[in-house]
Amino acid sequence: MTGCIVFSGTTEGRILSDALSAHGIKHIVCVAGTYGEDMMEDDPARTVHVGRMDEGQMKEFFSSNKITEEGIIIDATHPYASEVTANIKSACEELNLKYVRVVRSGDESAAEGFPKYANAADCAKELNKTDSNILLTTGSKELGTYAENVSKEVLDRTYVRVLPSIESLELCEKAGIEKSHIIAMHGPFSAEMNEALIRQYSIKHLVTKESGASGGFEEKILAARNEGITAHIIERPSKEEGVSVEAALSMMLADMDPKMNITIAGLGMGSEGNLTLDAHMAIKDSDVIFGAERLIAGFDKKKYPLYLAKDIIPVLESEKPLRPVILYSGDVSFYSGTRKMIAALKDWREDINIRVLPGISSISYLASKIGTSYDDAKLFSLHGHDSDEDLAKLIDLIKYNSKVFTLLSGAKDIHKIAEAMIASGITGSITAGNNLSYDDESVITMSSDEALAYDNAGITTAFISNPAPARKPLINVIKDSDMIRTDVPMTKECIRHESIIRLELCEGDVLYDVGGGTGSVSIEAASLSRDLKVYTFEKKPEAVKLIKENIKKAGLYNIEVIEGNAPDTFEGITSPDKVFIGGSEGRLSEIIAKLSERKKGIRYVVNAVSLETIDEVKKVMKDFEAADEEIIQISVSGVRKAGEHHLLSAQNPVWIFSFTI
Repeated sequence: MTGCIVFSGTTEGRILSDALSAHGIKHIVCVAGTYGEDMMEDDPARTVHVGRMDEGQMKEFFSSNKITEEGIIIDATHPYASEVTANIKSACEELNLKYVRVVRSGDESAAEGFPKYANAADCAKELNKTDSNILLTTGSKELGTYAENVSKEVLDRTYVRVLPSIESLELCEKAGIEKSHIIAMHGPFSAEMNEALIRQYSIKHLVTKESGASGGFEEKILAARNEGITAHIIERPSKEEGVSVEAALSMMLADMDPKMNITIAGLGMGSEGNLTLDAHMAIKDSDVIFGAERLIAGFDKKKYPLYLAKDIIPVLESEKPLRPVILYSGDVSFYSGTRKMIAALKDWREDINIRVLPGISSISYLASKIGTSYDDAKLFSLHGHDSDEDLAKLIDLIKYNSKVFTLLSGAKDIHKIAEAMIASGITGSITAGNNLSYDDESVITMSSDEALAYDNAGITTAFISNPAPARKPLINVIKDSDMIRTDVPMTKECIRHESIIRLELCEGDVLYDVGGGTGSVSIEAASLSRDLKVYTFEKKPEAVKLIKENIKKAGLYNIEVIEGNAPDTFEGITSPDKVFIGGSEGRLSEIIAKLSERKKGIRYVVNAVSLETIDEVKKVMKDFEAADEEIIQISVSGVRKAGEHHLLSAQNPVWIFSFTI
């Protein structure tokens, strides 16, 4: 492409210029005043020209910037700037340059029932018949015409909304608008914002141009209807022919492989009032949006009810949109699919640009609603993570903390939490926020017993208050008496404590317990951290059953029981960081050889009672060149009462070998 000029001054012009900049295409963007210049961020691909031009000046400008027949002139000026459009079109025709007019989309039927006028003067004359406050949203350029055609009394009850520029303020002053009646703001304006201004200034008549979707026309009309006031509509000078922003951009990029700019945005709870301005603009500027059906239902855009990368990427490949937006509920940084989506998109194509926009999370919203902070609270999500293990993690947080916020899938999760709190003896309250930010929003505080009957349908976020949290032990010790016992062998308490210490467990480790017995080692280790993953290998069916009973009693669901002989049962299981071996059936060397093939640097702790096992462990340590060796022998004697006497009751001495291979 040889030369590209965009005549801007509208949202469409800014969108086109930003898209060209994103693709590194050098171009000139023309704006009427310094305010338009301020709206354009500095970019090496973009040159901004400030100032109005007549037809002759345009022809000279095109020539001086060496715009050839291969170039393109984009007219994205305001639909009411008919004189400017005529000049651009005429200059292009004389120089034989390609001219493209960008027209705004919009549903004109939205204004059905409201009075319409051919021009600003006719509208102003009709307003002389009114007797209430007027809000003028037609911009500063029409102020002169308005002031000339209304009485002083009407002018005195007129409020004007204009851009916050010096030029606009000077035109307000020249037209005789009182300073207190000037609302200098930059859009876009939501329907709620328009409604707020209508109420603030007791407006009964709103004046607007038929400016299309990007001009905020529909939001103004909706606000007028919602507030029960009259909207006075100045019709477009003519029904123009032209192309959409998307089509214009496609023309400019026809000879290129355009770079895709993907926005991932948090939608907040779902209501329009909780949507951030950045997210609102991203959606407005998009050529397609993706998201769960309930999230995208209210947007008048090309859209797909998809939220998984495997479903979205094929659409991106086939349609090649330039500005797709992927929407998630709440905040993109809090239990969101954003992380996986970004990874998948980058794996798909390295040359795409990805922008992430935060949203308002339901937790911050609920905290504000009930007047509490969440910087001193624990945060968790059962939404999509509702296994027994996840519930146990949540109950641990509730047990040891006074404040817990959690995302839920619905009433069934409230019931689970209430039942678990009652079973654990936790006295507290549950505050359920249902359908937050919607018209049917409800926030209810209940005791655990009351929560069992909670039946509100919809999206739920909960705050659990525990006024008397337990103090978490620094060393979590499982006693022998805590275990369900049978004739199945068990690693005794003192030996178990010492063995676990020598494993040197860390958060997030994977632990293998080979020869699980009663499961005492697995259970004590798993109780240290819910983030520890423990696999217990046991071949005897009666022992497997006992381990599962002890897991259920302890409520530790980060343990998985694998039935069968080790190492035959290792296949398909995540490789371990640490391994405890309480019984190997004479296959110690096989076990370590198998694991050494899969991973280096595993820490082992082996208990030995017989001389044969001691010899076997020593040989393994030598054959596999073990490092960080530690060997201790422990003899433990309990004390039992016999009549008036207390006698020692000795246990077999146990050798504890610890080493790294």
